[in-house]
Amino acid sequence: MAERPSGKKLTANELVLQNLKESFDRNENVTDNNSNGTNVCVMLVAAEPFASNDENGLGPSLDELKPTHRVRLVLRTTDAQAGTNPYVDGSNFFLAVDQQRQEAVFVWEEESFANAPAFHGGDVASAVLWVKELGELFHVQYKDPFLTSQERFALNGHDDDLK
Repeated sequence: MAERPSGKKLTANELVLQNLKESFDRNENVTDNNSNGTNVCVMLVAAEPFASNDENGLGPSLDELKPTHRVRLVLRTTDAQAGTNPYVDGSNFFLAVDQQRQEAVFVWEEESFANAPAFHGGDVASAVLWVKELGELFHVQYKDPFLTSQERFALNGHDDDLK
């Protein structure tokens, strides 16, 4: 069960973020001179409750588990050759959040994972606007969390948030 050190249960947004980070965040040690890997981090997230009678343009799900939240997220990448990519990708996902059991799981995965990103190769400012179309951001992480300020400067020539 996911709880804070204080023993309090995580909120729905915290459970969603925990799932997204476990699913998408990837640290591939891009500062190693021999690295061909790519760091991936969850940069922006917004979520809204999903009404059970709202199909949102999707057909009926065969899954027994129905979504409780629609989530919009943007991922950011950094690699050893190019540094932090100024262009980002974003997608919509559906999750079932159970606060009593302290879990958030993907549902309707075939609808979300099977297609190209809904927001593909856009700049950061446009990505912020796209995510905010769904709702208020509850997670913002512009900088690669796997790198120190010095490592980001060495890769990018700067350590600014929005470049």
